[in-house]
Amino acid sequence: MELSAARLSYASSGPKDDQQSVINCLIKQYKHFIAAIESISMKTNEKILNFIYVNRAVYLPLVILIAILSLQFHKDINNMIRRWNNEDLSYGYLVPLVFVYLIYLRRDVFKSFSFSPSYSGIILFCLSGTFYIAGKTGSLETFTYLSIWISIISVFLILFGTHTVKRLAFPFVILGFIIPVPEYLNQMFTFRLKIISSELSATMMRWAGLSVFRDGNVIDLGVTQLQVVDACSGLRYVLPLLLMGFIFAYLFHKSRLERLVVIGMTIPISILANAMRIAVTGYLTLKVSHEVAQGFFHGLSGWMVFMISFILLVLFGRIIRRHDRVREAEKTGSADIDSSTIEDMKGLSRSKLYFLWSACFVCLFFWGCGALLSSPTVKVARKSFENFPDSIGEWRGSKTFLEEDILKSLWADDYVMISFKNEKFPNTLLLLVPYYDYQGPKHTAHAPASCLIGGGYALLSKRVISRDFPPSHEKVKIGQMILEKGDQKILSNYWFQGRGRIIAGEYSNKWYLLWDSITRRRSDGALVRIETTVDKGQAIEDVQNIMDIFTGQLMGVLTEYIPE
Repeated sequence: MELSAARLSYASSGPKDDQQSVINCLIKQYKHFIAAIESISMKTNEKILNFIYVNRAVYLPLVILIAILSLQFHKDINNMIRRWNNEDLSYGYLVPLVFVYLIYLRRDVFKSFSFSPSYSGIILFCLSGTFYIAGKTGSLETFTYLSIWISIISVFLILFGTHTVKRLAFPFVILGFIIPVPEYLNQMFTFRLKIISSELSATMMRWAGLSVFRDGNVIDLGVTQLQVVDACSGLRYVLPLLLMGFIFAYLFHKSRLERLVVIGMTIPISILANAMRIAVTGYLTLKVSHEVAQGFFHGLSGWMVFMISFILLVLFGRIIRRHDRVREAEKTGSADIDSSTIEDMKGLSRSKLYFLWSACFVCLFFWGCGALLSSPTVKVARKSFENFPDSIGEWRGSKTFLEEDILKSLWADDYVMISFKNEKFPNTLLLLVPYYDYQGPKHTAHAPASCLIGGGYALLSKRVISRDFPPSHEKVKIGQMILEKGDQKILSNYWFQGRGRIIAGEYSNKWYLLWDSITRRRSDGALVRIETTVDKGQAIEDVQNIMDIFTGQLMGVLTEYIPE
């Protein structure tokens, strides 16, 4: 009985004692863990504080450098962010976050916490300043954004040296995606992608048994038509997927060839996915209803296109992978500093500090030069276009006015737009001359091709031709474009005029803007555009002759309104 009672007592109390011992053990281990963490934290904090104290001389010039860059670029950064509000460029908001994450993955390069200034940083700051001045005085907005990107790289070079920046090359390549695509290139790409997507989607619909006819970017379904507008070109999928392609290739492929192939495939994959979206829209329009195709599906399809593109990219990446290339996880060890590292750090020498102070001086110098050269200091007297005649020789014209939103996008200080007609010739000529008291970012003449291409016209040819203008200019070169939209053709002549120059090329005009801003303190000028439709059966040469006759008479009047 006693033995049974003892067993019963043990059986009833044993599990509770075991449970209590487990809890006590866990509490003990937790206390040891906390003590270890506190010990590591104290050691780490001590080393970091020691590092901060040893290198305390670096922070004053570093703060001054960052302050100068912030003041120099704050307006340009705001303009760049506004560009990101465009749906085609909205991926720009994610780029800085991706850049920070990639830097975090490579945080091991900062393990030593050592400052290693490099001459390359000063050289790049000079390059950044050159781009900044060119962007401000030559109204090259993209150059200003490029200057921001180069300045960020320069700061890293100044602080950590060439070796560290080389190891961070890929994050800086990704950061380059913050630079918006120039407007002219954006419109060119948009138009090309519209045509390619229209052709592919029409082919897909034929494969699905639908009877379709394509004319440019218009797909005729018989009962209705689908027009592939700019928003449906697919550019808003190409650029984000290209960014994803860079990241995907870097993280999951080691071979350079494989990386290049994956990145190169992002463009055709996104175009193919966008064409599938248009084809499904056409199929739903005919087989279901127009409301479904243009309503729920149209709103959902944008997200679907990107997801399909990304899935295709992942599948393609797995196909070309010769064997398992999944990258090993980055080492996540703490950024602890060895005592030997601290002992070896004697603080920055004066020669190294000179790098930071030199960088401050260089940035301040180029910022001042850019502000000085881009300021409109010289304004030349001229006649206002309000008094521009509506009759030139035998040409009779009627003035028209631009809509408010178009006028804002033109950025002009003055303009004239007149349609001229001569009874001897069948063509009506449209003259548009926007004038600028000074030119800079967001206040300069547009590239002539971008406006017409943005209106849905295809550029058939673009070349420079020589013409004889009145004696003050004699033989000059002007631009000629032939554009097409459906059955309609347009012949356009254009040139940049101002400060005694007539220039045909957009980039030559930018160069002379820069040169005249420095040497003459002037950047005023105008863009002259003369356009007409080419009637059926008319030869381009005949229409050009008509334009030449009008231009010869126009130049006798125009010089009074555009100062030499």
